[in-house]
Amino acid sequence: MFDLPDVATLRQCSILCSAAYTVVFFAMGAGGSWYRYWGWGAFSYCASLILAGLIGEPLPLWTLVLTDGVLSFSMALVLAGVRRFDGERGFVPWMWIVVAVTAVVPSVALTVVGAGAVAAAVWSLTMALSSFALAVPLIRNRATDGTARPRRLAGCLLSLYAPVYLTVAVGALVTQQLAQLLEAIPYLADQLLFGAANLALLWIPTARAQQQLRDTALRDPLTGLGNRAALAAGAAELLVPGRVALLIDVDRFKTINDRHGHAVGDRVLVAIADALRRSTGGDFVARLGGDEFLVVTDADDPTTAAEQIHRRAGRSEAGLPPWTLSIGAARIEPGDRSIDDVIQRADMLMYRAKDRGRTAAAA
Repeated sequence: MFDLPDVATLRQCSILCSAAYTVVFFAMGAGGSWYRYWGWGAFSYCASLILAGLIGEPLPLWTLVLTDGVLSFSMALVLAGVRRFDGERGFVPWMWIVVAVTAVVPSVALTVVGAGAVAAAVWSLTMALSSFALAVPLIRNRATDGTARPRRLAGCLLSLYAPVYLTVAVGALVTQQLAQLLEAIPYLADQLLFGAANLALLWIPTARAQQQLRDTALRDPLTGLGNRAALAAGAAELLVPGRVALLIDVDRFKTINDRHGHAVGDRVLVAIADALRRSTGGDFVARLGGDEFLVVTDADDPTTAAEQIHRRAGRSEAGLPPWTLSIGAARIEPGDRSIDDVIQRADMLMYRAKDRGRTAAAA
């Protein structure tokens, strides 16, 4: 079996790892202030280990307060960096309270009961509670920008320090021999948790950037509606028998562009898109290209759905030239094999509406 490394060796490994991440985060600092928060977090952890190693055991009371406070501060900086990433203030009062309690409580215990198993257990328990308290907001996050998973991963890894410190606390109260054996456990866990947690932090900005790229690829840049790529991506979910697909075309849109210019034509398309978005609620709305839009809705009756959209999106707005819409509404049938089949039927119905003299709906 492998021999368990001594505490000094493990501490040196933690120092080297935290120093490496300090360099990485500060090197990326130009990309956002959150990197500097995480860089100071890694630096603070590294500094607390170096200070404890240089002074040696037992630590003087003032040194214990300082190192414990800096250790908790390094964990708080992880959460503060994520808050800055969200555009919020890094530190809030309760975080400072956690840091202050972590710095003071072990020293108070040492002063009251003296050095020994109880003081060691109090130190480990305080560290466990500190790491868990600072990890909970990350674990319970409700981010919708694609970063929920890396945030939870970073929080879970940070929270795993809690059972590690709790194990040391229990060992300190059982026997001195067991306490000495478990002394290396936090540093041993550090070799996995510290590096993995920092990699999770680096994943957060990358995850948001990837989500933004996906959103951009699936959005029409003019109207903000979904595009054909979004239709292709959600085709399987949209193809539900009983739903209604409505194909909407702006009548004589070329004339609007020719008479008023393309900038005004774009404003008309945006106004129609906004009206469709408001009138359909949570239904799927996309601009398929040019002056053609698609709505997939759970409406019961195709004719009623078409007429409702016609009333709400077919009305001109102040400051814009008048426009009219032709709409074709087709119900999704159990035998439809693709959403394209439904759109094709809606397209035929839309042209039937145009044949009626435009400004009409057909279902």
